[in-house]
Amino acid sequence: MSASGGPNPCEPLARARYQAALASCVVAGVFSLIVIVALAAAHIRTRTDEFQKTKFDELGALRAALLKAPDAATTASLREEIRKRDLRMREDYFASPEFSKTGGYLLAGGVLIFVIAAVQVAACRKRLPMPRPDPDAPRKAAGAQKLARATVIGLGLAIGAAGIVLGVLSGSSMFIQPPAAENGGAVIPPAAQDFPTAEEIARQWPRFRGPGGSGVSAYKNIPTAWDGKTGAGILWKTPLPLLGENSPVVWGDRIFLSGASDKKREVYCLDAATGKFLWQQPVDTPECAVAEPPELLEDTGFAAPTVATDGRHVAAIFANGDMACFDMAGKRLWARNFGVLKNSYGHSTSLDMYHGRVMVQLDQGTPAKPASKLIAIDAATGKTVWETARPVPASWATPILINTGKREEFITVGKPWVIAYDPAGGKELWRAKVLDGDCAPSPVFAGGLVFAVNTGAKLAAIRPDGQGDVTESAVAWAAEDGLPDIVSPLSDGKLIWLFTTPGTCTCYRVKDGSKVYEKEIDEAVNSSPTLVGDKMYVFDAKGVMHLIAATEEFKELGKAALGESVRASPAFLDGRIYIRSANKEGVTSLYAIGKK
Repeated sequence: MSASGGPNPCEPLARARYQAALASCVVAGVFSLIVIVALAAAHIRTRTDEFQKTKFDELGALRAALLKAPDAATTASLREEIRKRDLRMREDYFASPEFSKTGGYLLAGGVLIFVIAAVQVAACRKRLPMPRPDPDAPRKAAGAQKLARATVIGLGLAIGAAGIVLGVLSGSSMFIQPPAAENGGAVIPPAAQDFPTAEEIARQWPRFRGPGGSGVSAYKNIPTAWDGKTGAGILWKTPLPLLGENSPVVWGDRIFLSGASDKKREVYCLDAATGKFLWQQPVDTPECAVAEPPELLEDTGFAAPTVATDGRHVAAIFANGDMACFDMAGKRLWARNFGVLKNSYGHSTSLDMYHGRVMVQLDQGTPAKPASKLIAIDAATGKTVWETARPVPASWATPILINTGKREEFITVGKPWVIAYDPAGGKELWRAKVLDGDCAPSPVFAGGLVFAVNTGAKLAAIRPDGQGDVTESAVAWAAEDGLPDIVSPLSDGKLIWLFTTPGTCTCYRVKDGSKVYEKEIDEAVNSSPTLVGDKMYVFDAKGVMHLIAATEEFKELGKAALGESVRASPAFLDGRIYIRSANKEGVTSLYAIGKK
């Protein structure tokens, strides 16, 4: 050893070990520092509020442009760009944890090598006793030098390869798909997860009774007067090829409906500005070709369920069990058949959409032998994402999706239960035993409460924050007067209104269930009411619209006659009402009410 304490130049073996350890220490230290900087940069890039806000603002601007697209080509181009950006955001988000995990492993490895090498350097620098002469020292030294060089080169290559992997992960935003429900081993493709924001949905009328199934219009500039005989206030009228009790839904400049007979089923898309058909597509499956059509009431018909859209897809279901989904241009994406639905009046539960999935409530069977289920179907592929059995017989109400502020819930009704499910996976969240009879009115969510009602049972106000059976713990109040058998309730969060088929209107206070009034409008009502600002629009079966003040005092503000029967619930958009009617000859038409 030299006087300085370092390896003696006469000791080549010790010197080679020292050099190898020192080189390893330096390389490992530099690599660890690079990994730390890369991890910090990635965290700042993908997780800061400013980064997220910028990306969401860009996506929101594209979606706003999509709603104003002047033609099909522009719509297709914008939709593809939205899909790519949305996918990229998801890739960035889900890649970040994997990047951090991989970087953590590499950092741990680099630090470990640094520590081991540093210990070796320190050991080599210690003063050691003068070794005895070794006649074989030159050969051992040469071997040690080769080993040292090989060690340094191998370590450098390994760390370099790890650095490349780290760089690829950082630059490519490798997409790690979130857990998917079992689907025969298939994975739902990322493109199928392109779905609208809550703000987009609020501006449309995408399902039965509009956003959330609440029957509340986002617009207040709705016409209040028109005349079917003179044509005053009517923009256009378009006869529809086949009958249907379903209601119109609207997304952007497109209106969607369905029609059916015992032999045919069709989905229609009309231009909202002109009423002209944009496309008309049949729905059929191999199963329906050999099956007998179901027996059902004439009032229900073969096309009672309202279609649903998310601005990317349009889905429809019929009483014979046929279901199909189309893109916005009318291309059929898939079709499937659930078998003839066992329902004494005919299937009439409408569809809903959730995060690129079609939500299908198939309630059928009897109380003794229920055969009901709730199914989430990927809108792009038609594959089942999840399926949950329901302990209820046939029903006719349409479920709603709510957001309690803490979680999303899919609310369903069917004798005797109101049941809430997790829409993402189908798990039951809570149930309340409050119903009886044939459940047809759909539930609503207002003032923080879920309202479910049916004649022969009660109007129940349920707090949607429980778990399990909440019959005794979550029912805030119940009322028994003016219960409807068809028409769904309406609420502004302070008051709730019920309409019976004979035309009785009953009003309750949301906070405590106290009755405010009970009045007659003297006409049968089948269409569910809609709230526009401080006014209610109620269509009677003869096609007369009753404009009623949405206050604690019953006051009829006006009437407007269409001249044809109205049973379906209209759609309310910016300055427009779209109404499906039927005349005495059984011809069904779609009307547009509003100013030109």
